Order: sequence, then C-alpha cells, then structure tokens
Amino acid sequence: MRQYFTDEEWTILLQAPMEAVMAVCLADNVDPISFLKEIKAGVTIVTEEKTRTDLAGDLAPAVLSAMADIDAVDPLEGDQLILKKQFELLGLMQTFDRPKDARDRAIAHFQQLATLLDNKVTGAQALDFKNWLMSVAQRVAEAQKEGSVMGIGGSRISNRELEVLNRLAATLGISL
Repeated sequence: MRQYFTDEEWTILLQAPMEAVMAVCLADNVDPISFLKEIKAGVTIVTEEKTRTDLAGDLAPAVLSAMADIDAVDPLEGDQLILKKQFELLGLMQTFDRPKDARDRAIAHFQQLATLLDNKVTGAQALDFKNWLMSVAQRVAEAQKEGSVMGIGGSRISNRELEVLNRLAATLGISL
C-alpha cells in the first residue's frame, strides 16, 4: 500500500492514531494524574495495535507495520518506548496555547486524512481505515473513567470525550 502514497501523505496516515489520542486526551479538564494516565493508555493502545492480525482491509495493517518498523530502529522497547512516546506527545501538546487549539489541529488532520483516503483508496479501504481509527479513539476515551469520586460513579466516556469522538467521526464522514 505504501507505494500509492507520497511521503507527505504517508506521514498523514502514520500520525493519525496519535492525533486521535491527543484530541481525546484533551477533551476534558481533569486532574494531572488522570490526564497522564489517559495519555499512557492512549500511547499503549496505539502501540498494542501494531501486533493485531485481525484488521480489515490492507491500509491499517500497512500503516501499523510501518509504525512497527519505525519503532524497531529505536533502541528503546517496551515500557521505555511507551514512555518516550508519551513525552513526545506531551511535547507536542505543549506547543499549543489552549487544549482547543490541539483538538482543532486533530480535526484539521482528520480532514486532510479524509480527503486523502477518499482520493487514494477504494471506498471499502477508506471505510476500513476510518472505522479502525475511530475504534482506537474510542478505546482511548474508555481507558480512563471520568467524573468518579474515589473510583465510585463516573462514566467510561465523558460527554466532552463523546463530543470529540463525534467530531472526529463526522470529519471522517462516518458515525460512531
């Protein structure tokens, strides 16, 4: 699949999962510990996706394989690599003045992605990739319970996270 995309287009595909993580993690105003746990969960989810063999279509497996190849040349592995990726994501987040700016960037990235997919792959391939990407975003949203007090109450996906998920999905032209 890689041969059908320019380097710039391929980069858009490779960055999409972490853009989703960033948008979801910045949906809520939560305490710093919960925020960091959600970032770790998001990075871990994206990392674990690289080992899946049950994905539909050709594009998501190709992108994940490329992501795994990039990770393979890094001397770090396991928890150390996940920690490095967390710091990279936090570094990116720090470049924004407000969480909304980062969420808007993720939406803009998803707009580029939707256009790219609609122009470069079949409808079925595009839909498979979009559905996979949104399943990753949803798993990130579900990873940290929101609004609980000492672990009691709360919900798996907050209203703000659901709002971000719906915006991301709508930008891709699909529904949750």
